[in-house]
Amino acid sequence: MCADKADSCRENAKLVCKMGGNPFLMPRSNASSKARGYQEWKRMMLFREEHPEEFERRYHKRSNAESTNASLKGKYGEFLRSRRWHMQMREAGLRVIAHNIRRLIRYRIREEVELLD
Repeated sequence: MCADKADSCRENAKLVCKMGGNPFLMPRSNASSKARGYQEWKRMMLFREEHPEEFERRYHKRSNAESTNASLKGKYGEFLRSRRWHMQMREAGLRVIAHNIRRLIRYRIREEVELLD
């Protein structure tokens, strides 16, 4: 699980491990690697120190998700028009499908242009 500095704390690292995941929480600039009773935090900080490229590669998945969410909100707006929960889920799913189709079309057009050049 990836999270930014605002969500980076020892309790969250422990919760992620308890749920069966691996925490990739970007620590704050003044964060200590001391466990203070949370061995999960110490393990995460040691992994970050020993394998900085791998930590950054895994943490970067968060920015991909953030970019996709920003793109969806920018194109289709932040709010859903449906009132009922199951219809909101359907509307959100259709927005994602429409977004993916648009991306595929743009990719195909870009590839054809590069092939013709």
